[in-house]
Amino acid sequence: SVYTYLQGTGTKAGKLSAEEGSVCLTNDATLDSDNTRDCIFIFTDIQSSTKLCEQDADAYLLLQEAHDEIMRNALAELGGHEVDTEGDAFQCMFPNVVTSLLFCFKVQEDLLKYDWPPAVQNLHECEKVESKLYRNKYVWSGPRVRMAVHFAKGGTYMAKSHPTTRRVAYGGKPWQTTSMLSDVGHGGQILVSEAAWRQLMATGDEGAAGYPIFEDLGRYQIDEEGLPIRILQVSPARSSVCERVFPALRDVDMVDEGQGMNIVPSMDGKVAIVCAIIEPSRFFGVVENFITLIGKRERASKTASVGGKRSAEPSGELGSPEFVPEYKNPIIVSKKKLDRSISSKLEKTLSRKRLLGSSSDRPGHENANATMYFTNEHHQAVDIVSSTLEALVSQFGGYVIRTVEEVDSPQQMMMIAFKTSSSAVRFTLAAQTTLMEYPWPKSINEAFGYDKSYRSSRGTPLFNGPCVAMSAHVDHIEKFSLFDSETYRSNGSGHTISYKYKGILQALELAHIASGGQTVLSSSFFDSKWQRGLSLSQTQVTDLGAHDVRYFAQPVKLIEMLPKVLQDRTNVFGPLESQRILSVGAQNAPGAHGEHVALVFTYPRVAQAFQKSGLASKAVDNFSQTVRILLARYNGYESQEVGTGCFFLSFPTVDDAVAWSVHLQLILRRADWNSSDPLLGLEEGEEESFHNSGKNERSLDSDNGEFSSFYDEEEKMGSAGISHVSSTEKFDEMDGENGEDSLFSFFSTHNAFYKMSLQMRHMVLVQIGICYGMPTKVTPHVQTGRADYFGPMVNLSARVAKNTKPGDIHLSSYADLSQVLGFGDDRDHPSCFLKGMEFANEGKWVDIDLNDKGMRSFKGVKDKRQVFSVQVSSDPYSLGSSPS
Repeated sequence: SVYTYLQGTGTKAGKLSAEEGSVCLTNDATLDSDNTRDCIFIFTDIQSSTKLCEQDADAYLLLQEAHDEIMRNALAELGGHEVDTEGDAFQCMFPNVVTSLLFCFKVQEDLLKYDWPPAVQNLHECEKVESKLYRNKYVWSGPRVRMAVHFAKGGTYMAKSHPTTRRVAYGGKPWQTTSMLSDVGHGGQILVSEAAWRQLMATGDEGAAGYPIFEDLGRYQIDEEGLPIRILQVSPARSSVCERVFPALRDVDMVDEGQGMNIVPSMDGKVAIVCAIIEPSRFFGVVENFITLIGKRERASKTASVGGKRSAEPSGELGSPEFVPEYKNPIIVSKKKLDRSISSKLEKTLSRKRLLGSSSDRPGHENANATMYFTNEHHQAVDIVSSTLEALVSQFGGYVIRTVEEVDSPQQMMMIAFKTSSSAVRFTLAAQTTLMEYPWPKSINEAFGYDKSYRSSRGTPLFNGPCVAMSAHVDHIEKFSLFDSETYRSNGSGHTISYKYKGILQALELAHIASGGQTVLSSSFFDSKWQRGLSLSQTQVTDLGAHDVRYFAQPVKLIEMLPKVLQDRTNVFGPLESQRILSVGAQNAPGAHGEHVALVFTYPRVAQAFQKSGLASKAVDNFSQTVRILLARYNGYESQEVGTGCFFLSFPTVDDAVAWSVHLQLILRRADWNSSDPLLGLEEGEEESFHNSGKNERSLDSDNGEFSSFYDEEEKMGSAGISHVSSTEKFDEMDGENGEDSLFSFFSTHNAFYKMSLQMRHMVLVQIGICYGMPTKVTPHVQTGRADYFGPMVNLSARVAKNTKPGDIHLSSYADLSQVLGFGDDRDHPSCFLKGMEFANEGKWVDIDLNDKGMRSFKGVKDKRQVFSVQVSSDPYSLGSSPS
């Protein structure tokens, strides 16, 4: 077609320039051609072509004509150059590895799709063989064409134009190597030299080639005079071609065995670690035994390091506050989650009794592979999952870790290292999707208790076949040679590299506490550049909260990631089986199950005079940390932080929201780190003279200085789809008579600063707006996975906060507050209980007043809403009795 001819520049590969796509190397001024450019040689040949021709010459003529047309169309479309043909054999040249592989894949696919006449299908090895993985596709159909791909570096090959035909003839070592490589392959097989594979890896163009599946076949002596070369086999991803199975290479001696799918060299240093556990509930005994063995090595290492120079390093997780109380809000588990959780625990109990653990067959090198399967179906399923995952590891450039602390990993689990977190997350998404789409036999589904009742919102099944729990974690890993170990004795496993526990043990534990079919990411992984090149429309990210996890030195925030097509699985998974849940995730955030919720916005303010101060910068950081520490005490949930200190929070009740707000404001009044005295250089009694000097001029809106980005009035709340109210209104210079603090409804020396403004007495003050009501929708944020709230109440709470004076608390509602406010036992004298205050660690009741500010209108809010200010009416700093 015309379209095919127009594609002759090779631009369809997406990465070629017009100049690079042209491979015509003829020079009109001389018979010599340009051989300074790197290129790729490809040789192809039809298997048993002589036998086919002798069997039926007419049918073979039809076959060869169709074959030649398919070859030349692919060459034209992908920018290749037909160097020469010898009967049915083609010699081609391409400018890079990507287009050469795409050419090979296209030819093999087009041969399968071609409508071969019955006479051709009756020829030897030309019959159709249906795929077991893909419907209406074939593994074999028509002639079987072998292909060889080799990289030729510029200057290492010869190129000369024929004086009569003007065609370019090639020669030299790379050309000869490609010819010999083609001779050892089988029909339908694509062989790639190590040089070509390394060129693809060096350029990082695996994605442009469709993430092909490579398999290391070993090193072979294909040339008697040259050195052995490493040969790899390649197949297109998600294609029936990858189902082909070939015997050993023909007429060639193997020097070293290949690594199979594990073709990437071993890694160490900072990497992304992915762990996969097949059916963790069913094979619980095997998994627990392996992790326990590694855990013993970890404890022994830490014990030995006490008296020596070596010290155990933390896992690299982000630090947490010194005190993080356990979350008190109940975790709501649906009936489906409960049923699945009970089933999982029952499976684990049975597996402890019925599965064998590991056995030690040599000193210092335990083997966790001795396993008793329930049925042949379980054994078959584990083999299929393992081979499928190894093929995907090859595609995404991972390295399979076989041995940790000299302990061989069992077949039911896999540990993979990736150089980049983006490759690791793509692998997890592809693995969950591929296993879901695999055509599992009915017997295997029955053996693993596949339940068809778990369906997505579209009515499609959520689970199919054995489920794999996966985790991803970023950490430093360290490898060592087993031959250097004093306890090593060869047992025929063939593994020469082992890894230390650090990093790997933490990733294993994350997969261990996850459910089958779930992928859990650590905060260290989520903070890395995993989103690079990945469309967020393909993923579903869900916050799982903060947890105490075994083998982690610090509490760790966990995130769930699933392919978009399997996002409804998150409604089925039970809670993670960590040691302790410190804060709930998005699925159990306030209001996530259709309840009323109190939303809170905070906007911190710094006086213009302080904005360039390092102490003020530290005060803002302390403010943010204080917000998070208090959240856990009052069952709060952090939805977003847009700009430092600008929080969007949620609470299950108004009482919790008000108590948290009052507690935060009181800390800002009393904390030494928030006092402006160090910046003003004041000592006791100097406040009035400073005020009279006129240096306390205050501006809450500044377009310059270190903190201007915190208080940008045009700042957008991305998920809520609103903008902050422009604070063009100016607050009164004085906070009240004698500089009173409007947070308090009484006067004392604690809340009056003589004639100095409240803002100037503190480096940071915060505007707090609270709104109670029913959100329109609660769903995980597409980027962070945290619970995100939608509806008019989100806009109202932001507007209320924006119209509040710094240091004050305002409250509004879309519901009847009289029906939901608790504030102690006496409604006529409301109070709130402050938990673990700085000045009274046991906590205490504080009286408050709700002052009606009347009906107010807000930008973007349809009707006027009633607004209340919250004031403290009893002195919280006085020594009082602790609450009963």
